[in-house]
Amino acid sequence: MLPARSPRRPGTLSPRRWSLLAALTLSLAAPEALAAPPVSDADPAASPAPPAEAPPAEAPTAADPAVSDAASEPADQDSAAEDAAEPSSAEPEGPVDDDAGDETGDETGDDEAEAEDDASAEDTEALPTPPRVDGIYVGLTAYVPLSFARVRNLDTPGVYVGPGGSFRAGEVVYPWMTIGIELTGELAYQADQRMGQGAFLVDVGFLPVPKRPLSLHVGFGIGGGAIREDGVEGRKGYGGAAFKAAVRYEFFPLAKSFRPKRGGGFGLGPEVGWLGFTPAAAGRPMSNTVYLGLTTTYYFGS
Repeated sequence: MLPARSPRRPGTLSPRRWSLLAALTLSLAAPEALAAPPVSDADPAASPAPPAEAPPAEAPTAADPAVSDAASEPADQDSAAEDAAEPSSAEPEGPVDDDAGDETGDETGDDEAEAEDDASAEDTEALPTPPRVDGIYVGLTAYVPLSFARVRNLDTPGVYVGPGGSFRAGEVVYPWMTIGIELTGELAYQADQRMGQGAFLVDVGFLPVPKRPLSLHVGFGIGGGAIREDGVEGRKGYGGAAFKAAVRYEFFPLAKSFRPKRGGGFGLGPEVGWLGFTPAAAGRPMSNTVYLGLTTTYYFGS
């Protein structure tokens, strides 16, 4: 006959059930618990104790060099990837405007042209001024004469005034000397008398200061003239050797602009002179003329 079981208190578990619950808990917590030997109901104390949990590993700090290097490598890779993905700043975004490039080129060309003009202007200013009275020349002179004449069998008490002019051509043979020819003539009046005279001369000029267009001229040749009076038949004249002396100063207003590096140019200025037809003997016919005129000359340069 079996002994009677002691009555179980409600709400309590038997040692066997405690062992099964512990084994189930360990199997869920750690797979190694499955290999543990089975625990008998008779010896609940023989059940293996759950393994001690390992202390949590210390988290690496930012001061650890290995962590810093490992963290920086992905950051560097990300930065390189972003730089490769971004468009290059040297390449313009959107379509390229060809007109803008042309305008830039034009502006650059204009700046270079202005720089060249400035450089040429500076070079021109630095160069010495070339001589203006230079080379072959042609010229005209318009003047107002005051003439005094003496002829036979006709009284000429007054001064003859009228228009006069001359044409000349020649060459600057030295910086201080010119040689040329000149044709001169005039028509003058006094009361009821009129006088006409002319001459062909060889003109020689001297420049005291070669760089200044001030010139002294002397001429010699042949010529003559005649005087008529209203109501008197015939004419009374004179002729023979003729001489001339003059002082001339010329300005060259356009030469610096049109001929900055070449000599010569267009000159104009005042001229004061004397023209005489000397008598062949004492008391013979003669004429003296003084004049003030405007002379124009073009020097072709050498």
